[in-house]
Amino acid sequence: MLYLSEINDEYFTIGEIGFNEEMESVFSDREVIWADVKSIQFSKSKEDVVIHLNNGEHFHVPVDTSGLVSLFKNMPAGLNTPEQTVFIEQIYSELSSCKVCGNVAVWQNQCNVCHTDQDDVVNSDPKVELENIKEEQLQLFATYEEDEPIDWEFHIDPNFKRDPNWKLLVNEAEIIEFSRENTWEEE
Repeated sequence: MLYLSEINDEYFTIGEIGFNEEMESVFSDREVIWADVKSIQFSKSKEDVVIHLNNGEHFHVPVDTSGLVSLFKNMPAGLNTPEQTVFIEQIYSELSSCKVCGNVAVWQNQCNVCHTDQDDVVNSDPKVELENIKEEQLQLFATYEEDEPIDWEFHIDPNFKRDPNWKLLVNEAEIIEFSRENTWEEE
């Protein structure tokens, strides 16, 4: 699965998640400096975006790739075409609020900030949906070491507005307990 991350006005990271023989996640990523980008164009089918680099390399990025909206938002003006401007405006008009992180960053059911697939959260039973949201929030805020503080603001992205009606459904004690049971290494 392809992803885009660490997107800002200087560079972005393009990466891929795969699995090794033990079925463990394996990440491979590459930092791309905007100055090295020759062009960004939609394919004829509009199903992916092609990023051309000055050295002749290129990447095909499906339009549903997590981070693509932020990539467009941070793209230098010289790379933007009128067609892309219209498409970007359309995307931003279609964004909805993420039930997990509260950013108005969901496009095609995928949050462009916390990367939660909204289909994994939404349920016709409100109680089940609340539990799904809580589970995703626990994973989002989990720490990986016992003495690591919870980063309450890492999911805030300046590229997207916050939903003023969003509420965090988990508390610090629940996050610590979840982290202890699921993410901290046993000694």
